[in-house]
Amino acid sequence: MPVLKPSAAFREELAGYLLRKGLVTRGILDAAMAEQRVTGESLGAILVRNGFLARADLDEAKISHETALETPEAMGGTPIPLPLLERHAIIVTGLSDDAVHVATLHDESVAGRVAARYYPGRTVRFSSFVPDQFDEFLDRVRRAQSGLEDSDPVEQLVSRAVEAGASDIHILPRRKTCSIFLRVDGIRRLMDETAAATAATIVARIKDRSGMDLAERRLPQEGRFEIEHRGRPVDLRVTTVPSVDGEIIVMRILDVERVQPNLDRLGISQVGDWRRAVDRRHGLCLVCGPTGSGKSTTLTATVREMDRLGRAIYSIEDPVEYRMAYTGQVNVNPAVKLDFARVVRTFMRADPDVIVLGEVRDEETAQIAVRAADTGHMVLTTLHTGSVNGAIDRLRHLGVPAHDIKSLLRGVLVQSLVRTICRACHGAGCAACGNAGYAGRTAVSECAVFDEPAAVVAAAKGARNWRSLYEDAVAKFHAGVTTAAELRRVFGSEAKGVEQRMPAPRPKK
Repeated sequence: MPVLKPSAAFREELAGYLLRKGLVTRGILDAAMAEQRVTGESLGAILVRNGFLARADLDEAKISHETALETPEAMGGTPIPLPLLERHAIIVTGLSDDAVHVATLHDESVAGRVAARYYPGRTVRFSSFVPDQFDEFLDRVRRAQSGLEDSDPVEQLVSRAVEAGASDIHILPRRKTCSIFLRVDGIRRLMDETAAATAATIVARIKDRSGMDLAERRLPQEGRFEIEHRGRPVDLRVTTVPSVDGEIIVMRILDVERVQPNLDRLGISQVGDWRRAVDRRHGLCLVCGPTGSGKSTTLTATVREMDRLGRAIYSIEDPVEYRMAYTGQVNVNPAVKLDFARVVRTFMRADPDVIVLGEVRDEETAQIAVRAADTGHMVLTTLHTGSVNGAIDRLRHLGVPAHDIKSLLRGVLVQSLVRTICRACHGAGCAACGNAGYAGRTAVSECAVFDEPAAVVAAAKGARNWRSLYEDAVAKFHAGVTTAAELRRVFGSEAKGVEQRMPAPRPKK
């Protein structure tokens, strides 16, 4: 049987592998090791928590480097029931986008069937079984699974939502009952119907944990709290909405380890053009689209690729969703008159290289953002527009002078989200996708990069030499990524007859 190596040797082997594969830089590793000396956490956990490494990449690195490391590290949680793990001597050692990695002391065919049942849609791959890990793994699973059974209704509700891959939980009171919905892949689905009295207890606990006024039911409130799910923190952003039947509760799920946005995995077709735009020394770059189109995720993924150690990066958001190590993140706070414009003015006196604004909402914010770009900073922000040309028009309506737009605008990325066909059933419907035929979402986008003012002027006049948002969506339909029905849901009448026609992309000049 393989022998466990000392933790220091394990760390050095893993660090060397990550460097050789280009997953992290030496500067990032040095910073993580410095933090490790203070916190005592594992190197991989620090890299994932700080957003320098995706959990799937870490698991893949451990498994791919198993020969050198001699032992894959067991995971902290699994949906496989404890009795099955004990009976068949199974350890779950890793999870990637398309595979679950397990080790077993018994029959691999049996262990494979168990793993496939609880990880539908993923290939089962086998690692070396390390007896010394088995008892510790079972103890962690026992604590996690017994903790879920003994937890309060709020934690049970959130855990079910996280397991389903939901982005939001909606608690909707009715006259005699209460409906609980999950938003999965952008679609709201009814999860449960419960008695009004039970729902009232759940709502009271949510408000209490969120720091809200329990007695106030007439006015909207906002708050947030955190739970631990399978050994990792899950942040909940909570909003209450007064209604005639009681308070509506909406909880946004911010699962940091599950959502480690990576530009290459978002589905942005012209991602190279976007990278070229944001790589400029200074200027203004915009991410555009309607609410719920993934703008914040793209913005976060963009910042995560930047050199957060060598560049001073500051962001102002309403509110901060995903925390990023080595960046200065500020929440909008109207109670003390801390708004976007005021914070950006403060940022400009704090020696920044990059300034990130969650959104340009008014003329004052637009003008201060342009001023920051004009004084040698790269400014990234979002706008609610549906096209590149519309983004330029929106800047004009916000009072930005035409000469500033043409001299400072570096790039505009417009995006929306469409559901992708389930890889397990190819759209037929199965347990893995909840019989929806879809699993996950991808971005459809249009991206324009402006290397000179004349290109901005041409775009402002309606010229276009990039593939439009809809053309990109149709291309993904023909590539088998999504369906015609999904395009009709997202684009409406514009997508009528999409099966018969495909707009030809306009060539780049």
